[in-house]
Amino acid sequence: MPFALPEFRAQRIVLAAAALALALGGAVATRIALADDSANYPAASLTAPTDPAALLARGKYLVTAADCMPCHTGPGHAPFSGGLVVNTPYGGLASPNITPDKDTGIGNWSDQDFYNALHDGVAPGRSYLVFPKFLYPAMPYTSYTKLSYADVMAIKAYLFSLPPANVPSTPSSLAFPFNQRPVLLGWRILFFRAGPMHMDPSWDEHMKNGAYLTEALGHCGECHTPRNMLSATETGRAYAGAPIDDLYAPNISSDKTQGVGGWTQADLVAYLHDDGNMVKGSPFGAMSDMTENSTSLLPLSDVIDIATYLQTATKPQHTTPPAAAADATDSVSRGAAVYAANCAGCHGKTGGGLPPKFVPNLAGNDSIIADQPYNVIGPVLSGLAPWTKIPMPSFATRLSDQQIADVANYVRTAWGNQGVPNATPADVMRLRGIAVVPAMADAESDALGCPHVSPAGGPDTVTDPGNGLLDIYQGATPATLANRTRTLIAAVRANNATISDADLTNTLVAAYCPVVAHMAGLSLSDKQTALKDFIAGSAPLVAAH
Repeated sequence: MPFALPEFRAQRIVLAAAALALALGGAVATRIALADDSANYPAASLTAPTDPAALLARGKYLVTAADCMPCHTGPGHAPFSGGLVVNTPYGGLASPNITPDKDTGIGNWSDQDFYNALHDGVAPGRSYLVFPKFLYPAMPYTSYTKLSYADVMAIKAYLFSLPPANVPSTPSSLAFPFNQRPVLLGWRILFFRAGPMHMDPSWDEHMKNGAYLTEALGHCGECHTPRNMLSATETGRAYAGAPIDDLYAPNISSDKTQGVGGWTQADLVAYLHDDGNMVKGSPFGAMSDMTENSTSLLPLSDVIDIATYLQTATKPQHTTPPAAAADATDSVSRGAAVYAANCAGCHGKTGGGLPPKFVPNLAGNDSIIADQPYNVIGPVLSGLAPWTKIPMPSFATRLSDQQIADVANYVRTAWGNQGVPNATPADVMRLRGIAVVPAMADAESDALGCPHVSPAGGPDTVTDPGNGLLDIYQGATPATLANRTRTLIAAVRANNATISDADLTNTLVAAYCPVVAHMAGLSLSDKQTALKDFIAGSAPLVAAH
């Protein structure tokens, strides 16, 4: 018989634990704003405007500087109505509705409720009746805790001036036990300290403003600071750079070789305010969203203050260079050929890009030479939105893991770039599981060895027949598989009457392999067997047509 506590004793222990958690939770979650919290803060942050119009203007400015809208606006949603799913190591976490709707937003929140959320990371209500409703730190209250009370109230005033949007919350998909908010109590005790940032009394208003915008409102450290195994930022390594999705937020400390300390102020201001330049390249990925919706909309003087703070007041972070890949020399040599065939047409033979602001330069682009090679691998896999006019296509379906690693190592070391050639096929395969790529090029298809596809074909790729024909097996059943195969064979033959049986079979495999790769409940060996059976079953159909 398994050991069990007597029922009354078990209840007492649970109640005692809950009481202790409540006490500790209150201690770490609630903090009264003291008068000296904002000592030495920028003057504009110390007192909320009394004029209603000026208060709303200040609030709108702060919301823009904090980049709230992009994170709180999901696909097809009204601005600030939530629904954007943030991928975390523990599952998907959807952002909430922060419009003043009283049913689905924050319309019923008091001033204190709102302050508690931003300053202490605690929402109104309880979890399991006794625990505070801890917010997940994907909402960067770990940075917003540094905001002054006056500015928090200005933010609330602006948000409450917006049209209410009745948009039910998007479900999150956090895995157990991380979907239980009380679990955050331990994390908060270990890693969260509510309170202000401490300004150097010798700083002038511009430096204070830059620090406030960078540390509190802009929450730059949330992306650019490495995190430990429990996803807390490593404060001793602030701004040293960190992975983010399939990219890498580079070192933006004052270090003059690895950070932005060696940039000219004009280049850094151009990057943050003017969408980059042909010297240091352009913002992309999450950074592009931030500059488009935040720093580019701030007064130029604010961005100069941010640049000054980053370049002169942050601790220089110089990291130990990573080791090169085992076959680095050969990889770089192979990568030169991959670059010439796939990249040079837009980025130029010498990596200079295509001015003015059509295609960014790769030579001299610091994001390319960050510690990890993700800022080459990620865009090659996912593609990029246009800088101004020309988008970067995805090469995930046409290049192998080895080819992508090779071209990354070449770009990181060519034309005077001082990166380390440390990209490996394993890096590429792992990022295929994170990047936004077609099913035929994701991690599951890659593991099964599905053929690579390109518009014109080639020695290492299958020719894409076009017209969406490679999607023909989506939703196929055993009963419809043969007919769909006949349809695909006929369409390919009609477009290319001279195609060989071997090439036609490769086209069939390119279409069906991703379907097998995503079959649930099958081992890799089972999938390989299913693919072999498909090829064998298709052979008579190929021969008959």
